[in-house]
Amino acid sequence: MGTDTAEVVVIAGGTNVVGECIGLSFGKKGAKVVVVDGDQGKVNNLVSRIKDAGGEATGIVADPTSSEEVKKAVGSIIEDFNKIDILVNNVDEMIEKSAVDLTDEDWNRSIAANLNPAFFFSREVLPKMQENKYGRIINMGSLYYLGLPGKVGYSTAKSAIFGFTRSLALEFAKDGITVNTIAVGDLERPGLTEDDAQNTTKSIPVMRLGKPDDVVNAVGYLASQSSGYVTGQTLFVCGGRSVHFSMSI
Repeated sequence: MGTDTAEVVVIAGGTNVVGECIGLSFGKKGAKVVVVDGDQGKVNNLVSRIKDAGGEATGIVADPTSSEEVKKAVGSIIEDFNKIDILVNNVDEMIEKSAVDLTDEDWNRSIAANLNPAFFFSREVLPKMQENKYGRIINMGSLYYLGLPGKVGYSTAKSAIFGFTRSLALEFAKDGITVNTIAVGDLERPGLTEDDAQNTTKSIPVMRLGKPDDVVNAVGYLASQSSGYVTGQTLFVCGGRSVHFSMSI
């Protein structure tokens, strides 16, 4: 892992609510956080917040759905730090439409935004992790990968993350690299009405919506050295709601 003991953490799609909390948490723990996302203002804002909290952070503006931009961004990170210890694939975009109303553009966007970035970033990061014989890749999934009406494009892309994670885990386990998914349930979020929150809470066994910190705690475990015997797994952070679904995992 090199002579510098501070971990280098790359957060792909780090400027949504969950990504911000993940970045701040790693920064407070002494990691070198690199935020990669497509919005200059949001990237700058998060980097400033991490620094204000006493952490070390840099930002790279790149389109996570562009393989060329991802390749360039990861190359720059490796040039600066000579390692990447942890990759959090956090790009997430939901299009809510009936399947019959979903256009070709909607479908392609769902795959491009929710599946492709995880592959692009992992492909570029893995060779350096192999070289260093260490790595943690955490794919941020969704409980909705199990399928829900009106979310066919999103559910399809998130479902693909399941097989993607398992395949990478098996291929790179011998290199000291673990690959896991966190299936995120219903979280508190801006714009959620009180009625919607109450209705959703009724279907959650723990009787509350999740908080970003609930996800951060799971990320912290899977990113740690103590989780080295855990790979290819899907960790549900959903308050038990997944139990309501008929599934086989």
